[in-house]
Amino acid sequence: MRFKIYTIIFAIFAMAIATTVFVVNKNLHFIQEELGKPIYNTRVKEFKTILEDKKAYLASFTKFLSSSNIVIDSYLKNDREKLINFIMPLYKNLHDSGLLEEIHFFKPPAKSFVNFANLKAFNMDVSKARADIVWVSTSFSPSVHFYICRLYPGLRATYPIKYKNKLLGSVSFGIHIKVFRELFKKLNAENVSIYLNDNELKESLLPEKYKYYEKLPSYKNWKVLGNVYNITLKPGRELQNGYIFSKIEIKDFFDKTMAYLIIRDNIFPFLTKIKYKALFLLCLEILSFILTFITMFLLFRWMLNQINEMNRILYYIKTYQFDKIPKKTEEKDELNVYKNNLIDVAQRIKAYINLLNSEIEEYSSKAYQDVLTKTLNRNFLEEKAHELFIKFEISKKPVGIIMLDIDDFKKVNDTYGHDVGDMVLIKLAETIKNDIRKEDLFIRYGGEEFLIILPNSNIENTYIVAEKIRKHIEDITLEIGQKHLKFTISLGISEIREGDSSIFDAIKRADINLYEAKRNGKNRVEI
Repeated sequence: MRFKIYTIIFAIFAMAIATTVFVVNKNLHFIQEELGKPIYNTRVKEFKTILEDKKAYLASFTKFLSSSNIVIDSYLKNDREKLINFIMPLYKNLHDSGLLEEIHFFKPPAKSFVNFANLKAFNMDVSKARADIVWVSTSFSPSVHFYICRLYPGLRATYPIKYKNKLLGSVSFGIHIKVFRELFKKLNAENVSIYLNDNELKESLLPEKYKYYEKLPSYKNWKVLGNVYNITLKPGRELQNGYIFSKIEIKDFFDKTMAYLIIRDNIFPFLTKIKYKALFLLCLEILSFILTFITMFLLFRWMLNQINEMNRILYYIKTYQFDKIPKKTEEKDELNVYKNNLIDVAQRIKAYINLLNSEIEEYSSKAYQDVLTKTLNRNFLEEKAHELFIKFEISKKPVGIIMLDIDDFKKVNDTYGHDVGDMVLIKLAETIKNDIRKEDLFIRYGGEEFLIILPNSNIENTYIVAEKIRKHIEDITLEIGQKHLKFTISLGISEIREGDSSIFDAIKRADINLYEAKRNGKNRVEI
């Protein structure tokens, strides 16, 4: 009986093993498909994360450079040397560390001003080779895109350089496409190749630059950076002999297929392990599958946590929440190295933004003061409006706007003369200065019209301040000889809203409310 039981148990296990081997062999392609899905999805997510990081990195630098006072002044004075001296240390540092390929400044529509990759090449019209620069010059809009120029294929950020709403030129900040291959190698990718569209390379690159790519291995109509694989070039994944090929399409500025990023992951050892476990370790099959599942679950959860953390860092950079960016960790693996690199980039961007903010805070020491009232003048607002708007946007705090105008000021001038009118303006400015905070910006907007910008002030608080100013002005009495002069003001208020493109959007709303106060009887505040 015992022998029969042992025989039956042995037969059951033998049949189970044989069935497992048959099923595994029969469904090997299905298993590869199932294994390929998460690998492909992970590679796509990694690419998107890297791409968003690089876009944010490039966009931040181009935005900083385009708004720099030194850059703008170099354009206004047509001073290439000043621009070169200012940018060259930054260019050398980033270029030598592999963080960028080029910094190129243009004059509209696409004339080379300073090309840090070739300082001797300037005043050249590159509109045929750089359609993206022509687009920036005509649309006044920034862009981050892939592009093949005359020198190299890569990812570029282009940004207009404006002064007083006038286009001075544009700046292009780019990295070579091979950076993406190098970054994926750091993510434990076994083999990474980039297939470049040979027709696009021939049409776009200078002949001497194309020579490098001409020597690369070819696959049909593509030049290959890395190993050549006989695969179908379309987005998605492909299985071949135990390998998963993740194929990511890269489109350029014209929405044409410029390249394919090909990542090969080897799953053959894992498939072999499954076969042997199914054949020789049937008694541990369930446990093996559970342990394998738990291991893969923990591995993918760890990788996704790392990717999500890097996504959060990118989000904090994008939204200027630098205080939430974590500190660097011990570099135990490539993902930690990459995360630390992101944190380094964030710290550099923060430093440049702090530098920009410090420049904004220095306005009081410059010639932006109205001579009569000792307030800030209109020139200050015109020149600093964009920087102030960026500063307020970074702070994420409400900003109140007050526009005010002296009622019937022409009558004061006509009756008492302009000297008395000046006394009224001086007394008005002195009174208001006592009613506002040190950080508030008090600007003579024009004639008898004044503007007050109140950082960290919501609309309710702004109304309280405006009403207090109105009452204090109403209580003023000026002694003019034997006469007593009183005057009043009308005020319109608003606040900077989400969706405003500049501080002037909020000023315009306050100005409309000011005229509404005039129409409703004067000496009043309108929201």
